[in-house]
Amino acid sequence: MSNASRSIETAVSTKVIQRVAAVTDRTVTELPPLYETIDPEALDAVIDSAATDESALECQFTYSGCQVSVTESGAVLVEREDC
Repeated sequence: MSNASRSIETAVSTKVIQRVAAVTDRTVTELPPLYETIDPEALDAVIDSAATDESALECQFTYSGCQVSVTESGAVLVEREDC
C-alpha cells in the first residue's frame, strides 16, 4: 500500500488507541497518552515504510494493560493482559 493511500486511512497510532479503548471498555480520553509507551509518529512512520518496502514486520508493545501487535499491513491486534 502506498503512503498516499495509507494517508487516507486512519493512522496506525490512532487505531491502537481506538482498539485498546474498545477492548478495555474505556473511552480514548480515559487512556494514558500513547507517547508515554511508544512514539506514535515513529510507529506510524515504521509501519508506513514497511508497507511500501513490502517488508515483513511486527511491532509489539504493552499499552494500558494490553498486549498490542501491529503488522506491516497496519493490522492492529489487541489482547488484554489480565485474561
